[in-house]
Amino acid sequence: MKRVNKSSSPPQSLQDYAQNNHSATWQQMRNDNAGNGSRTVGDCRAQAVRDQYGLCAYCERRISAENSRHCRIEHFHPKSDVSETHNWSLDWGNMLAVCDGGSGSSEAERQVYPLPKNLSCDAHKDYMIQTGNLSKACEGYLLNPLDVPDFPNLFAFDKGTGYLRPDGAACDGMNIPGNACGTTYELVSRTIEALNLNCERLAEQRRALVVNIDKNKKTLRDKGIHQIQMPEKLVRRYFREKWPEFFTTIRCCLGQAAEEYLDSIHYQG
Repeated sequence: MKRVNKSSSPPQSLQDYAQNNHSATWQQMRNDNAGNGSRTVGDCRAQAVRDQYGLCAYCERRISAENSRHCRIEHFHPKSDVSETHNWSLDWGNMLAVCDGGSGSSEAERQVYPLPKNLSCDAHKDYMIQTGNLSKACEGYLLNPLDVPDFPNLFAFDKGTGYLRPDGAACDGMNIPGNACGTTYELVSRTIEALNLNCERLAEQRRALVVNIDKNKKTLRDKGIHQIQMPEKLVRRYFREKWPEFFTTIRCCLGQAAEEYLDSIHYQG
């Protein structure tokens, strides 16, 4: 999970809709064709995807705003929390673009990656809530992508398993606002578990990325690139796109070279 920097201003269509329908739920807006509600939902999804450089806010898989089946808006604070003082459904700061978390997989895919153990992201978060293993009001118990620091990287990566885990040293020196867990390490660990970021479906994709990085290393060696020059060339190859799928995995794999490069470009999510 990487930092998400949202646009300070919501889509104009959302501002207009909220002004005219201040107590509307997300579902009501989605179904409101006459009042441009359905178009507003699409505008929110498109702007959120742009803000996130086309990556799911949780697992960092590639998403497209045009594919509404596999890309949707997640409300970090549940939109089902209906309050007279705050409309969480229409709160732009509460919206993240996410993938389908495996819920839209085909029958053939489900044979390989059975559900629910291969659900991830908001799909697994919702599953945890429905089964009573996570509170609806999860602020403080899950890491919000808006609160992920630019530096240091709070995540570490096991190349053998494809699993993410908290980076102990990085977590020890970082305080996350509103953390209701005992430590930042525990907060990151609970987040990985609640979003099921280490399900086999995602872990296998990360392991494939490690193979790709190793192939690129071999290509550079075959071209006579010196070992000292290799980390910088790999960083520039992978980060020339802003930002590549599984950004955090790549960041972990490329280590200090990635940190130095991100610092040099004043990385802010």
